[in-house]
Amino acid sequence: MIFDVPTTLSPSRISSFENCPLQFRFASMQGLPQPPQVHLVRGNAVHRALELLFGDEPAARTQARATAALAEARAECASDANYVGLGMTGADEDAFWSECARLVDNYFQMEDPSTVAGAELETWVEAPIGRVTVRGYIDRMERDGDGRLVISDYKTGRAPNPNYEDRAMAQLQVYAYLVREMRGEMPSALRLYFVRDKVRIDRTPSEQSLRHVARRTTGVHDAIARSCETGVFATKKGPLCNFCAFRSWCPEFGGDPARAADEAPLAGRPR
Repeated sequence: MIFDVPTTLSPSRISSFENCPLQFRFASMQGLPQPPQVHLVRGNAVHRALELLFGDEPAARTQARATAALAEARAECASDANYVGLGMTGADEDAFWSECARLVDNYFQMEDPSTVAGAELETWVEAPIGRVTVRGYIDRMERDGDGRLVISDYKTGRAPNPNYEDRAMAQLQVYAYLVREMRGEMPSALRLYFVRDKVRIDRTPSEQSLRHVARRTTGVHDAIARSCETGVFATKKGPLCNFCAFRSWCPEFGGDPARAADEAPLAGRPR
């Protein structure tokens, strides 16, 4: 066995292996550092502002309060290593926060947060699926008008083509499975808010969709186990390669994966 087979996975790591096993190896198996990426830091800032907003009583969730919540998120970022690592100053920093404000404003055009009842924030969930325990945090859960459970998440990237909506929803389907296992309650709806494009995607989980989650997760974990045994983590070349922190060590681009463990930590050091 070249790598220890993981006993736990998160929904995002399941997707990460499907997107590119080699990138999964670098990030999750070897724990190699990645430089901060502006779109991820922006997403975290917007998520934090909305989390603070939903921490208030429904009637207090106004746009003015959201502006104040984003200011709180900005203050917290001052000590965040990923934000500091972007090295933004002046106009770049102003543009970053202006875009964050636009995304928060877009959210208000998609939903009135004062109508959301019984919101649970950053809820920890976990359950076994086959030989692996899957776990993670759900951004937001609430009750609809009939008292049924809804899982919601915000995305700050581009909304997917309609042909890829189910793939975008895969993570929330996993969370629906975990909630059903932990609470014995099937969520009535899954909602993704793509605030950049003001697009909402809804799905209704079912026993069939949750059986697919179990098959998919088991299949991914089995594939990870085989890769750990052989040391072979395949590559998947595609548009996301342009944003990969490990491109320099990918054989698709003439790199040597064996050198990543020594060189990746040095690549992120200030010169």
